[in-house]
Amino acid sequence: MAEHKLKAGYVAKELPIPKVKDVLKYKLITEKRDRAVFEIAPKKYVFVYSYGVLVFYDVDDVMVSATIKNLRGLGIDIEKEKLWDEYQLVEHVKNAVEFNQLKMKNVSVENIEVVARMLSQSVALENYENKVDGMVNSFSALNKQLKDKGKLKGGSKDLLRIIGTNNTIVETIVSKMALLEEPAAAWESEEVEWLFNRLRKTFELEERFKHLQYKLEFIQNNSEVMLDILNNRKSEILEWVVIILIAIEIVIFVYEVIFM
Repeated sequence: MAEHKLKAGYVAKELPIPKVKDVLKYKLITEKRDRAVFEIAPKKYVFVYSYGVLVFYDVDDVMVSATIKNLRGLGIDIEKEKLWDEYQLVEHVKNAVEFNQLKMKNVSVENIEVVARMLSQSVALENYENKVDGMVNSFSALNKQLKDKGKLKGGSKDLLRIIGTNNTIVETIVSKMALLEEPAAAWESEEVEWLFNRLRKTFELEERFKHLQYKLEFIQNNSEVMLDILNNRKSEILEWVVIILIAIEIVIFVYEVIFM
């Protein structure tokens, strides 16, 4: 039974497919708006996803490094500490999806692409899970400030940045990753549909998205509350500035009336 390895890595925030074609000189197999498939060598592929993930199929580490090096020609920031995950595909007489490997009778490019897509989404989700956990920890510190001191330090710029990051993550997951959508091939092939549904359950994509969604809503709600607090603080400061200015005008007026 032949064994094959898929290796997925989150390498950048975005990989624009038209530009990727210009820097990767491999044989182009498939091109879509959000992804592209290249054949690096006979039956060795790299799947490129616009949301920043590469999935290599039977590609050695030397070619993996060379491919990522070529992507630096895009002029985008490549992640220094990349997030990687691997999955085994085994040629077998019977189809079966297991936790760490997939057994398949028909190892076609179409089926490999389904596995690559699920693995890429899993890695991208893990990246966002880590980022969101970091934002939740930041809010824990801010909530502690409110609890202990009854006020917030700093301005609204950091909160606005967090809100922007929050919205970008939601947009990427729903729109670019199409996490909740079936691939078009699933409508045409029972095997592809079976493979897609089983892998989605194996990688727990829907459950993980729901947990992530809950945290994103928590961040959104906390951001709005804290922005209101900061805006109220600014309003109070402005009110005091107006009161002080009026008081100064009154003092000047009285001085002019009495002494001038």
